[in-house]
Amino acid sequence: MMATALAREELTEAFQTFTELSGALEQSYRELEAQVARLNGELAEARIERVRQERLATLGEMAARLAHDVRTPLAAALLYASRLGLDGVSDADRRDIAGKIVARLKHLERLVADMLAFARGSGVRLVRCDVGALLESTAQSLASRLGPRARLTISTLAPGLAVLGNAEALVGALVNLANNALDAVADGDARVEIEARAVDGRAAIRVRDNGPGVPAELRARIFDPFFTTRPTGTGLGLAVVKSVAIAHGGTVRLEEGGQGACFALELPALGADA
Repeated sequence: MMATALAREELTEAFQTFTELSGALEQSYRELEAQVARLNGELAEARIERVRQERLATLGEMAARLAHDVRTPLAAALLYASRLGLDGVSDADRRDIAGKIVARLKHLERLVADMLAFARGSGVRLVRCDVGALLESTAQSLASRLGPRARLTISTLAPGLAVLGNAEALVGALVNLANNALDAVADGDARVEIEARAVDGRAAIRVRDNGPGVPAELRARIFDPFFTTRPTGTGLGLAVVKSVAIAHGGTVRLEEGGQGACFALELPALGADA
């Protein structure tokens, strides 16, 4: 009987010890959980602040770049405009001067549009967009850029293909890719193809050109903001395309091989009944 009583006392003591330890462990766990939550909150705030600081730094660089890049086409437009008022300027010369002024103003418009598109980032409202309609809108936007020898071909190999997106931003991204393709052909004999198809649940839009392609040593930098090899380039065209692709849950890349350059913009596709 005594042994049984001692065993019970030991079991009771062991149970009490276990209960105390369990309570202590539970308290420690709750404290650790609270600390983890606090640290996660601090990390999230730190990330937000870091992103904000990076964004402000980028915007500051953009403002300085914009002030620098606006100066040249604006000065040229003002110079041409001043010639319009001179005596003895023929009608043919006036038309030529007016054309040059318009060209410089269009360059300014494109520069500002690229800056604004990059600054807006992913702050866009997303709705169902028909990919075929996006390509048609892109072709219409590019009509004034096509010279007498340039050719633009669009094709949608998946009728009804749609994405969740912002039509204005997506068309702007496609126009940027096509403008790069047109600029790549120095003699104006550009052949640009925009093709859309469905690939593994994604809308794959490819923009091809017959230019010289992108040199291997530059491919790692072409999507960097402000990187350009053209004297009149903003260095934001492809950066804007990448920003739009990311905002839509997609990707953009330069495909290897083949003649010229081929950029592939891929976005999550919507079902036919979405």
